[in-house]
Amino acid sequence: MTKEKFFERNKNLVNRFVRGRLAKTGRTVHGTRATNVQLPKFLGRKPTVDWDVFAKNPKKAAINMERFLDKKFKGDFFDVREGKTKRLKVHKVFSNVTGETQVDFSVPDRKVPTISKRNVRFATLKDQVEKAKSNLKDPTKLFRAEKDRSLVMRVKRFEMLRMKKIT
Repeated sequence: MTKEKFFERNKNLVNRFVRGRLAKTGRTVHGTRATNVQLPKFLGRKPTVDWDVFAKNPKKAAINMERFLDKKFKGDFFDVREGKTKRLKVHKVFSNVTGETQVDFSVPDRKVPTISKRNVRFATLKDQVEKAKSNLKDPTKLFRAEKDRSLVMRVKRFEMLRMKKIT
């Protein structure tokens, strides 16, 4: 069996392996995955492929995750690359087969409050919305405006349904 066929057949295992590893290490997941976990499915969850994770040492965490995934897949299926961002040091674990990013590791720029779901720590919805609102006010982050506006609107709908304010 070729490497491509093997990876395509077992692609869905990546999320399970990453979730298990994050539960063990206690790192914080943020971004779309954290939002999707806390909002109900009918509020139009955004599909996401990669995991955004905060780590004190992102390079070391990315290398460890890459080794872990390679060991689980019994071959050289993953690699680590430094991300191209100006503000944050981001290290990405990506698939050698498809070229897709699987996990992004970055250093948190603030203290992030968390909640735990199935032993994995996620950034709170309140923190995500506050960050989105501050991004909407910042003219240098116009490229994120659509994502952030969508998040704020979905959370407002969620608050109206629950009759309880999150933010």
